[in-house]
Amino acid sequence: MSKDPYRPRPFALLAFGLLATLGATTAIAAAFFDTYALCAVGLFVLGGSALGAYRTAQAADVRTDHVVLQRLRQAPVLDADALATDLDLRPAAVRLSLHRLSRNGDLPASNGSSARR
Repeated sequence: MSKDPYRPRPFALLAFGLLATLGATTAIAAAFFDTYALCAVGLFVLGGSALGAYRTAQAADVRTDHVVLQRLRQAPVLDADALATDLDLRPAAVRLSLHRLSRNGDLPASNGSSARR
């Protein structure tokens, strides 16, 4: 796991993915052997794991948006590639963050040009 608090949590996403796989496998096997209570448990595990993975990814997006917005308030003339380099993030993640921030109207007023990149 990385030291930066705004980095995505790949271990958590991997764990949720493996748990979802286990839930789906359990549900399929239980349905095959007509044990529907166990099938329901497997489906609940699958759904809970999918929700956990979604929430983990969403939290990473919120952290990225916060860091990008904070950096833009310090240096509003940076473009997406300069922000990505400065924050040690992938350029695609920064562009997506800029898109979300501009859609919500949260970008600083003097940074209109970099939100379109």
